[in-house]
Amino acid sequence: MAEEKIPYPVDYSSDFFKNAVCSEIRSCLINRKANACPMAVRLAWHASGTYDKTDGSGGSNGGTMRHPLEASDDANAGLGILRDILLPVKKK
Repeated sequence: MAEEKIPYPVDYSSDFFKNAVCSEIRSCLINRKANACPMAVRLAWHASGTYDKTDGSGGSNGGTMRHPLEASDDANAGLGILRDILLPVKKK
């Protein structure tokens, strides 16, 4: 499937865009099949738990939980399910 090209510049920092992304995420997390909100909280908790106050590294900034080294850690078992659930949002 070919990627759609947007013929005009998009302001990704606009409230409209942020609200659209939030809506997409919400529709992926909560649907007729399941409510993945508890898993989303767990993913955020595990990502934030890597923050190192001394040098400012780790944490949720940068989305490191998607990298194999973090994703394969035993403590993060099962969180790949949530990444798969959110994949459609990433592809948009």
